Amino acid sequence: MVNIKPLKGLKYDINKIGDISEVLAPPYDIISNSQNEELKNSNNFNFSFLTLPKETGSKTKYENACDVLKKWINEGVLVLDKDECFYLMEIIFTEGAALKSFFGLVGLLKIEEYGKGKVLRHEKTLPKPMEDRLSLLKACRTNFEFIYTLYDDSDKNVSNILKKTSIDVPLIETSAKYDSSLKFKLWQINNKIDIESIKNLMEPKTVLIADGHHRYETSRFYKESIGCQDINAADNNEKSIDARPEEYILSLFVAGNQDNILIHPTHRLVNFDKFVSSEFFAAKVKKYFTIESVDDISPENIEKKLITTPGTNQKKLMVCFNDKKCFLLILNNSLEKIYADLGMTASDFDKDFEYLDVNILHKLIFEIIFKETEVKEIKYVHTIAEAIEGLGVSASDVKDGKLYNACFILNAPSIETVEKLSVSGKIMPQKSTYFYPKPCSGLVIYKMDI
Repeated sequence: MVNIKPLKGLKYDINKIGDISEVLAPPYDIISNSQNEELKNSNNFNFSFLTLPKETGSKTKYENACDVLKKWINEGVLVLDKDECFYLMEIIFTEGAALKSFFGLVGLLKIEEYGKGKVLRHEKTLPKPMEDRLSLLKACRTNFEFIYTLYDDSDKNVSNILKKTSIDVPLIETSAKYDSSLKFKLWQINNKIDIESIKNLMEPKTVLIADGHHRYETSRFYKESIGCQDINAADNNEKSIDARPEEYILSLFVAGNQDNILIHPTHRLVNFDKFVSSEFFAAKVKKYFTIESVDDISPENIEKKLITTPGTNQKKLMVCFNDKKCFLLILNNSLEKIYADLGMTASDFDKDFEYLDVNILHKLIFEIIFKETEVKEIKYVHTIAEAIEGLGVSASDVKDGKLYNACFILNAPSIETVEKLSVSGKIMPQKSTYFYPKPCSGLVIYKMDI
């Protein structure tokens, strides 16, 4: 059962902040150091002061985030809605030359263990990001950002309710100063009949976490830690554990059958424990891949090269080195045969899973072909231009002083593949997907103690 409910959202008072486009921020985990500074300099109320707080004096960054949150609430910069409601968000973006958009429902999702209910994941998580978000959650008892989930609404029953709301004038309509290609609209859904209908329609569905695995895991851990304590506070004496605010997480529910839900690839900039030349790499992988040298390393040409020829089922990856050499790698045999020849035949071989670009890279190339060469560092980037820049093939590319030995440019999995693997319980490697565009942070906040 998927248990969702409305909330009294904490939102910016536009009369206090002026231009709301200046206070919105991207999700914390895609903000670079330089962008973090730009955001904070753009407006004294920018949301990044809460999601990426700074350490000052004797206080930790998490204590400072709590102080800022309290100050903004006390000064009326952030105000609480009077009634519980769902929110409807429209994300409008430009992809190439086309203007696109999709809708999402904002509400609270009851947290549950994976596999015990109807909340599915698709990517692995790491401890370090969870430690950071847990410290922030403990200090502020606030969900500052959504988790982004997908659900099936092929019957359009939920969408039909949302469509009625979208006809009204939005509560907020704004661009994002941090990205001129993005616009956002926000409506309130406070009709009680609509609220109950949405809750009932969502109950039998399954939701897939598209983005926000670390936030979900952090909230699940926090909920369990609170539940294990002997809480004697007066305001908890009358509550069952299920009624506690820690049981829920702020979520964006997106119907996956909408046309403009996109997954972009996540490319890898890599440093090995020793220098790997383009010639050495090509010699090592030629047993398993047909290698084609690529002279034109423009993003447009690389994208064109990675497109699979219809009817061939060819598996292609691209690798480029800081000596300006770039290779298109085309798998020259089936993975089933390759792994069988290596004595790695598995009875549970899952073709959809094994043929993911990230699995071919990490398993076949890194773990098998280059088993004697350790991958020391990986930087994840989302555009081909960023991947090439990270190699420093021209002087203008060096932005943060960090250069990498090689970059691996991958194809993104389809939404259908991600959903299929999640339902079957297959967990993809970290940073396998990049759902685009990301919802902004700062439109709605879930404060547990207000």
